[in-house]
Amino acid sequence: MSDDDDQENYSYAGEEYEISFTELMELSPHQALRSFFERHDELIEEITEDSGEQKACADGCGYCCHLKVIADAVEIFAMVDYVTEHLDKNEIDQIVQAAKKNIETAKNLTHKQQATINQQCPLLQNNHCLVYPMRSIKCRNYHATDQSSCRASFDNPKDLSILNQNITELYVAATGSTNGFMAALHQHGYDDRIYDHNAAFIEALNDPKCRQRYDARKRAFKTARYNNE
Repeated sequence: MSDDDDQENYSYAGEEYEISFTELMELSPHQALRSFFERHDELIEEITEDSGEQKACADGCGYCCHLKVIADAVEIFAMVDYVTEHLDKNEIDQIVQAAKKNIETAKNLTHKQQATINQQCPLLQNNHCLVYPMRSIKCRNYHATDQSSCRASFDNPKDLSILNQNITELYVAATGSTNGFMAALHQHGYDDRIYDHNAAFIEALNDPKCRQRYDARKRAFKTARYNNE
């Protein structure tokens, strides 16, 4: 990013931090996340419209849903809540089996090596996200203006030089807004580690103590790995 982009990023981060920090004095982190999602989605829509550029993302396009999936603990809980409310046991079992398969495939790979394989998100079914209203922040932020680069990356996962084309203003705003929300969570003492989505989802689904630990401002997951392990 340019110096001007950095300044814009800090501006969005600072604004969101103030809002989220204040909300977290009254709301649970789970409530605050939903409030953030509303603001964040509105920001993404506004910046996209103002940019005059078109996103190539469309219903049924799932190239990016085969990238490594990571999420904050509070996002994992939101996704677990959504599936338990909206999906039946058989559908949830299919998600768990897909997540276990991903874990097995990646268990002996480094983080860098995991970035060189296609691994379908367990919440993707027929190229549609099963938890779209509660999808992760990174999924909300990810976009492209040229689908061909997404397809090229999918077809050649080992070639990390392939970069997607995005809307610069949107990337700056969304990244800044995300950083502001995460900083507010951190300042309030909540676990802000970024976890492997597959393992954390299964652990949260099976062990209610994960949420209890998180709400007590402790590390949420005991077995799921996170970004700096």
